[in-house]
Amino acid sequence: MKSLHLNLASRPYRDYKPVYAVVVATSLLIAFLMLNNVDTYYRYVSETQTTRSKIAQLDAETQSEHRRAAAADAQLRNVDVVALDSETKFINARLAERAFSWSELLDRLERVLPADVRIKNITPTFQKTGLVHLELSCEGKRPDGMLQTLNGLVADKNFADPFPHNEATVSADAYSFTIGVDYKPSVARVVEK
Repeated sequence: MKSLHLNLASRPYRDYKPVYAVVVATSLLIAFLMLNNVDTYYRYVSETQTTRSKIAQLDAETQSEHRRAAAADAQLRNVDVVALDSETKFINARLAERAFSWSELLDRLERVLPADVRIKNITPTFQKTGLVHLELSCEGKRPDGMLQTLNGLVADKNFADPFPHNEATVSADAYSFTIGVDYKPSVARVVEK
């Protein structure tokens, strides 16, 4: 059996008060949150103004440094490295030659050479290893002067690999000879050629 509804109103009755209350409360909440967001945005803009200006300044400095680095790289690419290397080696060789201690060499030769042998000419050649190859043109009063000079050079630890090149008789009491020897200075200066 069908239940009987006794609604005597001309229109059906619906209570919208709770719906309106929810809509008003939600609208107020939305308005409050929107105002809070606007306030947060303005505070963010005002509080980060100095930071944003610093970031902009750092970005500008970074761009400037990148331009300077690119200019320096371009300048480095234009440097003739081979010519610069050869000039550096030449200058280092001249500096090593200038720093060579002639007094030390002459003192050591004085201890090695026999009393009746004198040096006429010394020609040094600076090697990459720091050794100095010497060509000694000597003159002795006796025929065994070259042999005594070779023995003296072999016995001294500052000289290595002495080798005679030639010997000639100048007169009855003068004999000329040439010896090549490697000299080890106390301070070896490596020369790049």
